[in-house]
Amino acid sequence: MGCAPSLRVSQTGIIYCRDSDESNSHHSPGQSSNISSQQQTTVVFPKTEVKTTGDPGASTSIQLTQQIRFLNRRGTIEAETQTSQLFLKGDRPSFWFGPMKLKDNPIKILLVFEEDAQSEAFWWAADRANYTCNLVKNPEHAVDSYLDKRHDIIIIDNRHSNTFNAEVLCRSIRATKQSNHTVIVAVTKQHTADVDEPPIASILVAGFNSYFPENENIGSCYNYLQLLESEHVRQRRKILATEALFTALEKCSDAIQITDKEHCIQYVNPAFEKLSGFNSEEIIGKGSRDLFYNGTGEETEQMLSQIKKSKAWEGRCGLKKRSGEVIRFRCTTTPVMDADKRADHVVYVKRSEDFVESRVHSLGSLKEPDLPGLPNEAVYYRRGSVRSLYNFTGDIRSIRSEGGVAHGMLRRQSLARIHSMTIEAPITKVVNMIYGVQESCPSNVAPLLDKVIEILRSSELYSPLNENVREGDEMSTEMETEYVEGLMSRSLRKSSSAYPILPLQESQRKSYPMLLPSNTTSPPLSLKSAPPDVQAVLEKDDMWDIDILELERLTNKKPLLYLGLKIFTRFGVSEFLTCPDKVMQTWLQRIEASYHSTNKYHNSTHAADVLQATAYFLNRERLKKGCLTKQDQVGSVLAAAIHDVDHPGRTNVFLANAQAPLALCYNDRAILENHHAAFAFKLTIADDSCNIFKNMTREDYKPLRDIIIDMVLATEMTKHFEHVSKFVNSVNKHDKYSGRMSEDEHSSIQSGLCTGHNVDLSTPENRMLIKRMLIKCADIANPCRPLALCKEWAYRIADEYFLQAEEERERGLPVVMPVFDRKTCNIPKSQTTFMDIFIMDTFDAWDTFADLQDLMENLQGNYAYWQREAALITSKAEQQNHTSPLVSC
Repeated sequence: MGCAPSLRVSQTGIIYCRDSDESNSHHSPGQSSNISSQQQTTVVFPKTEVKTTGDPGASTSIQLTQQIRFLNRRGTIEAETQTSQLFLKGDRPSFWFGPMKLKDNPIKILLVFEEDAQSEAFWWAADRANYTCNLVKNPEHAVDSYLDKRHDIIIIDNRHSNTFNAEVLCRSIRATKQSNHTVIVAVTKQHTADVDEPPIASILVAGFNSYFPENENIGSCYNYLQLLESEHVRQRRKILATEALFTALEKCSDAIQITDKEHCIQYVNPAFEKLSGFNSEEIIGKGSRDLFYNGTGEETEQMLSQIKKSKAWEGRCGLKKRSGEVIRFRCTTTPVMDADKRADHVVYVKRSEDFVESRVHSLGSLKEPDLPGLPNEAVYYRRGSVRSLYNFTGDIRSIRSEGGVAHGMLRRQSLARIHSMTIEAPITKVVNMIYGVQESCPSNVAPLLDKVIEILRSSELYSPLNENVREGDEMSTEMETEYVEGLMSRSLRKSSSAYPILPLQESQRKSYPMLLPSNTTSPPLSLKSAPPDVQAVLEKDDMWDIDILELERLTNKKPLLYLGLKIFTRFGVSEFLTCPDKVMQTWLQRIEASYHSTNKYHNSTHAADVLQATAYFLNRERLKKGCLTKQDQVGSVLAAAIHDVDHPGRTNVFLANAQAPLALCYNDRAILENHHAAFAFKLTIADDSCNIFKNMTREDYKPLRDIIIDMVLATEMTKHFEHVSKFVNSVNKHDKYSGRMSEDEHSSIQSGLCTGHNVDLSTPENRMLIKRMLIKCADIANPCRPLALCKEWAYRIADEYFLQAEEERERGLPVVMPVFDRKTCNIPKSQTTFMDIFIMDTFDAWDTFADLQDLMENLQGNYAYWQREAALITSKAEQQNHTSPLVSC
């Protein structure tokens, strides 16, 4: 909010209108004065009279006989008393940058000064030039003002080092992204003729563009500002406009190539890269003629001859692709003249569509009875034009020549044109690349590529195919189907047509509200004061064979609090968050209290188990040596602690079928995972006593929050195969250090960054894939625990599934996993099936990356145990009365 504008009258008789903003209202004692005398002055505007009256010691009053609209510095109202004329400064003129018209926007100036005569001179000079001007007095406000208003010119007082360091301030401004288009000037001391000026090298190195010896004359300051606008500001605006031109070149569908007068390539756009098969890094700086053009061609010689004469040329020429193939295309070359009207650069525009046209016309040589020739009037227009849709003769021929040799090639070219959209998704680019390969591939390969494209068009690229299920084992087939549909689908089972979707009765309706736990208070907890047997278990927090279930018993079902404090201390979580230990303890207590202790499996003990597994993986050599940042590590352990908070003990599919409030809230998409993340953050920020993020800056908090949410959402089973496949294809396949390594190999990659095929694991994309894989493996790591723990977890999850199936039958809901019947379920068989589908391949990929030999040995031993137990149960079932067989799951 601002105050009302004020009027000031200069000694020259000009009335200035200003607002009262401190940065835009600068008092000039030498240039203007308030009206406060025993006289009455009248200044006449056209049809407007301004009267000013005043008494000594009284404030000036200004009366307007007609309302005047006051303008801030931009468009200041001035009135000359001698001529009684009103001058309103209007818009600034535009100027031309070649054929491009640029608007000469108002110049914005920032003065960084202690108020003195020099700053006032620049202020009034800027006012005369119709510039917007701001004045600040310290470096902190200068940087904030610049980031807010993006000034074109910054003038910094460099005469007095006792107020602030001008060079340090200049470097700070230059560190911002937008400063490339800003002119920064240093005001230096004026020296007499008998004293040499000091060198200006230091201020140039600091980032200043120019310097101005102090001069309090307003006219000199005005002339200098005009010079800066002409020589610096406008040139920088032209450079900024070139970014728009380059953006247009990058998006252009024509292949563009720019060379110097010696035919050395200086720029190629993505369309040229696609046409030639070369990357820009490979060809920029190399000779255009020697690298690409077929120099023996007559057209090429004509083109080069015209360029030498500084004349434009249009025709057909050859291009040698990366594969060695020479293709012909239509090319337009335009020389760019310098001041002497000699070619300084040459712009080549290549019509890539003409290559497709020539390939289509070449098919006319195929003499098949059912293949009529192309009509003479057929014309091919560039992709994307409306006329091209009316001249789609390629598709007509392919339809009429069903079964012909040319049919497949024309069909693929037609589809390639359809898929060559201006806006391409990654999958579209892949399909287009396959179509491009099909054009020249052997006839026996083309059908296989068609099958690949058919698969890629599937909306569930990472879901397992039914054909992958082992044949000959009906029990395994049924179990795998149950697991995939029960854990990975979002809606009703396909076989549940007997369960119509009807409004549920109130007696049947169960909600799973998001209720924050009541304040849980307890005396401050210190790990040193914990019972000795608890401390003994916690001593193994960094070992894989830690007994979480024993910790659950010793802590009265509060293992997450104790283990969380131990692991968070080891990873320095409180220090990273600048969070007091008491707040961290309260947060862990609230989070643990929000886990349902009545759940058989999804309780705080499971959270503690996942937290310990996450910490164990983070401590592996591969992840510890620079692969993940400190922020990644803190985000990982926090995500593990909250990843199942407020879990109702039912699956996502159950909630969707039951039309639970959470399912309606999240539209049946990652219901629980979204709820866990949202619930945890809502609980955290609801009370300062447990707000562990309270002392973080917004810049630090936002990326940490993104990490936690992304990792929690990664535990959703519908995305399981997608995350594993992306991890394998992006990290493991390109990593020559994956798998077992010797000590020498370990020492050679201690940084953990670069892999065998130049894959940088520290990029945000690869770190994201690694973190997702990490928490996924930690979440389903029970089959890799020692056998005793593995067995207990298996029976707990089965018990939770039993309860869900029972509730589904009671409420008339579709039974998601009917094989989990408490009376008939073969739990060992369910474990081997779960391992076959979700565990084996996942941990094989994770072991290849993180080297987890002990876990893989446990996994193999546990799998063998469950196989023996399943076979024993099956054998006993066969011996029973066949009229009442055991239904195995």
